[in-house]
Amino acid sequence: MKIKFITFSPDAPASKAYRDALMLSGDFIVSTDNDYKDADYAFFMTYAADLEELKKVKELYPNLKTAILDPRGEETIPYIKYCDFLIVDSIEMSDYFSKFSIPIFLYYEYPLFNAVTKKHEDKDTIIIGYHGNKVHLTAMFPKITSALKVLAQEKNIEFWAVYNIEMLGHWNIGVPDGLKVRHIQWHSNVYTEELLDIDIGIVPSTMPIKKAMKVSRFFLDSSEDYVIKFKMPSNPGRLAVFAKLGIPVVADFLPSHFQFIEEGRSGLLADSTGAWYQALKKLVESADLRNKLSNNMSVTFSEILDFQQQNIRLFNWLVEFLNHETVESTRVIIEGKDLKFIDRLKYNNAHIYDSCFKMYRKIKGII
Repeated sequence: MKIKFITFSPDAPASKAYRDALMLSGDFIVSTDNDYKDADYAFFMTYAADLEELKKVKELYPNLKTAILDPRGEETIPYIKYCDFLIVDSIEMSDYFSKFSIPIFLYYEYPLFNAVTKKHEDKDTIIIGYHGNKVHLTAMFPKITSALKVLAQEKNIEFWAVYNIEMLGHWNIGVPDGLKVRHIQWHSNVYTEELLDIDIGIVPSTMPIKKAMKVSRFFLDSSEDYVIKFKMPSNPGRLAVFAKLGIPVVADFLPSHFQFIEEGRSGLLADSTGAWYQALKKLVESADLRNKLSNNMSVTFSEILDFQQQNIRLFNWLVEFLNHETVESTRVIIEGKDLKFIDRLKYNNAHIYDSCFKMYRKIKGII
C-alpha cells in the first residue's frame, strides 16, 4: 500500500514519531515526495504549511484518499473538508472531532526507540522521573510537588526531569525543595540512556484551573467535588514510553490514563496530594510492586500500543477504506444549537427555578 507522508516540519517530534512508526510496517510503502499519481493515500501533518498543501493536493487529485495526522483544534477545522478521515492519537482528540461527519482512526503516537525492559531491585536511592513538556512540570505545583517534599522527608529519593531546556528554558517555578532534583536536557537517545535509570515514572497531564466555574446549587455543588481540566490534544504518549521501558507509573486523572491503567494492577492513579504521596510511597518501598505493575503494563503495551500491532490494525482499516465513498466533511453537531432560550434560562438559574417550584408546592399544600 503506497502512502505519501507530507510535512514541511519533518523534525517536529510528532512528524518524526508518525513517520518512523509507519515505516516499520512491511505493508506500507511510505514516501515523502510530491508524486501523488500512484498513491493510495496521502497523510498530512497538522502544521500550517502542511494543511495548505493538503488543500492544493485535494483540489488537484480529488479522488486521492487524504487524511490529517494529529489534528490540532480550531486551526484544523477549515481544512477538514479536504480530507477523507482523521488519524488522532487519543480518545480526548477523537471526542473533540466527533462533531464532524468524518471517519476517525486512533493511532497512538510516541517516540520510536529500542530498549530492554527494566527489572527492578531493592536499592538505597529511588529515582522518580518525568519526561515531556516543561509546562507539566510547572503544573505539578502544588499537588505533586507537595507530595514529593513530604516523601523526601521519609525516603531517600531523587527527582529527574527530562525536558527541552534549550528551547523552553529552565524549570524554576514550583520545583520541590528538600530533595535532589536533576534537570536533564532532552535528546534523541534520552529514552535508552537516562530514562532507563528511573525507577518510578510520573505522568502529570491535567492542567491548573485559574478560576473554577461556579456550579449551581441545583447540581449539589460541594467543596468535595472534583473539577478536572485537560488539553484537547492530551494523549497516552508519555505513558507509553514508560510502559515500553518497564517503568511503573503514577498518573493523574486523564481519560487516556484511565483507558490504559488498571488501578493497582498496571499502574496507579492519583489526583490529590495525599493520593500522590501514598502511591509514590508504595512504589518506593517495594521493588516487587514496581515489577508487578510494569510487567502488567508491558502486556497492555504489546497488545495495544506497540507500533507493529497498530500498523496491522491501520492496514486492515485502510484496505476497507479504499472503497469507502467520499463524503463531504461537515459539522454535524454544534453545541447548544437547538436549545431554546427558555431552556437556557432555566438551566443557568436551575437552583432559583427549583426553589420557586418547591415554595409553590409548600404554599399549595398550606392552602
